[in-house]
Amino acid sequence: MRSLTTAADRFRDAHGLPATLDAACDAFEQILTVIAANEATTSTGLALTFLFAATQAANGRDAMLFAPSLPPMPLHAPAPAGEHRQPGDQDIKTTIAGVAELLATGLGNTATTTADGADRAACHDAAACATRIHYLLTRPGP
Repeated sequence: MRSLTTAADRFRDAHGLPATLDAACDAFEQILTVIAANEATTSTGLALTFLFAATQAANGRDAMLFAPSLPPMPLHAPAPAGEHRQPGDQDIKTTIAGVAELLATGLGNTATTTADGADRAACHDAAACATRIHYLLTRPGP
């Protein structure tokens, strides 16, 4: 999950719209990567929740891909290699939920301050996806 933490740090440190969009796109992609890497060991009860969260992460990433101000090439180096230790379901949920909350807040703020309508819409849509990911992983119940 180191790659997810790195992506969250990049998003947190991003300055300017292109860097923010690039970091958000990468963070959504890293959420997908972490879920996929852990799907074989995820408990059966949590598998469906992760499937729904992965769908929202893909939707958030796709919203970022349609933002006109997204740079044509990534502004960052490739994500670090995966960890050897297999995290538990709760660790994965907590980490992804934290990144999703960061994305929801940051992209929501970016949407309110962005002048371009298409960039604003992309940020708004991606923030909504991040909000749904956070809800899915923090709601009470199975």
